[in-house]
Amino acid sequence: MSGLVLRAATTPTEHARLSELAHAIWHEHYPGIISVAQIDYMLAHGYSAATLAAEQDAGTRFVLAYLENTPIGLAATTPVGPEAWLDKLYVHACARGEGVARALCQDAMGFARCSNARQLRLRVNRDNQQAIAAYERLGFVIDTQDIKDIGNGYVMDDYLMSTALQLPRAGTG
Repeated sequence: MSGLVLRAATTPTEHARLSELAHAIWHEHYPGIISVAQIDYMLAHGYSAATLAAEQDAGTRFVLAYLENTPIGLAATTPVGPEAWLDKLYVHACARGEGVARALCQDAMGFARCSNARQLRLRVNRDNQQAIAAYERLGFVIDTQDIKDIGNGYVMDDYLMSTALQLPRAGTG
């Protein structure tokens, strides 16, 4: 997508943009996949200013994708030993199919490689066929199914997906 800019989101103001964008995307995309009540519960627990700051302090890297200074996508990557987790990757409906997810994913892979991860992993709702297909186009494969209790009577019924990362050879950058 021409004019796409990716920027690390590190400040409280940028965390507020992450939260606002996540709320818009989740309420546009997830009804029909999970209930609105679960959407609201997950957003309240995963996108508060305190939660985002704590995740960043623990090593998560947040990135916002902008088009003409308007945030249209976001990603979060967390290195954990020999692997990294793509914890969040969301693109606004107006920009889907335009390469934004690919750019965010490539950025996450680069960060993971710099963290010496050999694999990038993610969770995706088993009923989110659009996202599963997009991740498969990006080179991810389904490893297993995982059901995780997230409290308040809700579960995440997900596939765990992964892709191998080529670490840069010594002297190549």
